[in-house]
Amino acid sequence: MSDQPEQIRARVVFRKQVSDGNYGTEAAEVALDVPLGEVYDLSEESVAVTLATARRLVHEELAKSPSGNVRRALEPPRPPRLKDYATVPDDPEDLPY
Repeated sequence: MSDQPEQIRARVVFRKQVSDGNYGTEAAEVALDVPLGEVYDLSEESVAVTLATARRLVHEELAKSPSGNVRRALEPPRPPRLKDYATVPDDPEDLPY
């Protein structure tokens, strides 16, 4: 038997698959090992930081896609335009009842 302590490993995997709009998909995946302390303290913070790094790397790679549809799919949703909402008159007597 070995005198060295057993190594505990933790891994975070993030994968994103995006449609290119032409019946195809583009995907990227990254797997990162979560750094563990000497006493194997696998904290939620270290997992969250590693996951955020994996997500960023995947999004950065997909953002280089030659497909405009793939790049647009990575953009955060835009807030609705103001003209999409009905306007309320200042005078309540002008409201249709």
